[in-house]
Amino acid sequence: MSCVGHIAVRMCMGCGDRGPQQDLLRIASQPDGTLGIVRAHPRGRTGYLHARPECWDRFAARKGPVRSLGRQIDKTIRLSLVDRLKRDWSPITR
Repeated sequence: MSCVGHIAVRMCMGCGDRGPQQDLLRIASQPDGTLGIVRAHPRGRTGYLHARPECWDRFAARKGPVRSLGRQIDKTIRLSLVDRLKRDWSPITR
């Protein structure tokens, strides 16, 4: 049986809405403890964010562990990711 037409759906760590995986940014914990956008298949757990600043801000403001990443992420690390996203990543260039 073929999987023609299958669309992978993932949940945004910011807003909690679901969307096609190809429309979301894949976030992974780096070996140095920071968070970064990944394109390949990294080892370990990853999470997804919509390419919208409001989702990034909600991700930065959240409290408690991030379930998809499987650990507690310090607020300063979340804020540094959001700053890099706002500075370097534009939805238009995607």
